[in-house]
Formats: sequence, structure tokens, C-alpha cells
Amino acid sequence: MTTPSQLKPIGYYLKHLDALIDREFDRALTASDLTRRHWQVLHALASHGPQDAAGLTARLRPFWDQGAITLDEVTSGLSARGWIARDPDAGTYALTTAGDRGHADAERLILATRGSVTAGVTDEEYAGAVTVLARMCANLEATG
Repeated sequence: MTTPSQLKPIGYYLKHLDALIDREFDRALTASDLTRRHWQVLHALASHGPQDAAGLTARLRPFWDQGAITLDEVTSGLSARGWIARDPDAGTYALTTAGDRGHADAERLILATRGSVTAGVTDEEYAGAVTVLARMCANLEATG
């Protein structure tokens, strides 16, 4: 069993896990010619309805690292597929019927991948880990 003194700092595990999740999501989605960022935009629109670029940027900011595919590249690619459409008057993006189907197909792949990520982790352990991370975020956000 690993003791606390043998563990690396939390930042290591956060960054490492995020990189591994990126890799696995991209691997799962590659046959659909999608990335994790495409999935995130599709899922944000499916879950929260039409959004403008500023709303999508705010919602997905934690996932966009320096040098990553841009929101414009993602929305252009999804538009070219006919999966999202932009309302020129409102400036919002929304899923199309084809986008709803694409989201459903991608969601099946994502859920299977999430199952692999959380294999052997109980619901209580997962909730506890997320709760602790959320509290740590709130602590740091409160410091300004």
C-alpha cells in the first residue's frame, strides 16, 4: 500500500490525469474525427442549449491550454459537418438534428471511456475526490 509520504503532490496527479483523459478521449473519438474539445462544445450545447462564443469560452476555459485547438477551429469544424449552426442575429451556436445524433454517438464513446477511467472507484470515492477538489478550488478562488 502507498503511504501519503510516497505520493507525489496533488498538482502532479491533476495534470497527469488530465493529460491521460485527453489521450483516452481523443483515442475514443478519433474514428469520428473528433477531439475532446469537439466533444466538450457538443456536450455544452446539448446540455445547456444555444450559446455564443463568449459563453462557450467561459464554460470551457479550464480545458483550453495554450496551443490547444481554438474554439473557432472547433466551431468551424462542427459547422462544416452540419452539426452546429450559428444564428447570425443572436450570435449563438446550437446543435442541429445531425449534431444531436453526433452528440449521442460521441456520448456513448465518452461514457465507455469514463467507465475505464473510474474502474474500481466507488461512487462514494468519486464524490469524495471531486468534493475535495472543489473545496480546494474554492479556497484558492477566495484568495483572489
